[in-house]
Amino acid sequence: MENLHSKLQPLSLLIVEDDESTLKWLHRILSIYFKDVLIANNAMDAYELFKNNSIDVIVADIQIPDVDGLNFLQKIATIEPSSLRIVMTAFNNQSYLNRAINAEVNFYFKKPIDIDELLITISLNCNKQKQVRKQIGLKNGYIYDDIQKIVLYKDQKIKLTKKESLLLDCLYTNKNTIVSLEQIENIVWKEPVTSDAIRMVVSSLRKKLYKDAIENIKGFGYRLCLE
Repeated sequence: MENLHSKLQPLSLLIVEDDESTLKWLHRILSIYFKDVLIANNAMDAYELFKNNSIDVIVADIQIPDVDGLNFLQKIATIEPSSLRIVMTAFNNQSYLNRAINAEVNFYFKKPIDIDELLITISLNCNKQKQVRKQIGLKNGYIYDDIQKIVLYKDQKIKLTKKESLLLDCLYTNKNTIVSLEQIENIVWKEPVTSDAIRMVVSSLRKKLYKDAIENIKGFGYRLCLE
């Protein structure tokens, strides 16, 4: 149990549940193990908490106000694919299970929740969701340190802003594909922004990298050039 606690203690967790007694019970128990446990009783409040906090694990009931739990978790998957997404339900419904698979939910728990099973599942899978990269070779001698969020070139340490590092993370994670403006918007801002705002951050990041590092695919988005 001590080893379990050490694995979970660095993590932040968000619970989305509209039943007040269940929400309070989960919050009381899980607060023993996790660094931070945030709670919401509807999808809109949960989304605001997710936007404004660093969340590692999300546990959501299927039936919550505003947007159901599966749609909410699917939205989270597009913004933060490395998050661990868990849905819980009191219903034994095959259609829910099929939707959970399509919604990119990692685990499906039947109520009443077995806390020990939930904790062990999270502890065994939280690190698998996150790719620990540390230093990433880019091109022309440029290296991205994604722990310190800086670019290294020769003897230089080039600091990145939060939005620049989020953009570079996004482009590198999707290095073999074009990253759409909508993806960038969701990952870097987590809310709608103007195309000018996106271009401004792209432009400032370009100045800190090698020539032609970020390719603009007109009408589609951007791509990180590594070859």
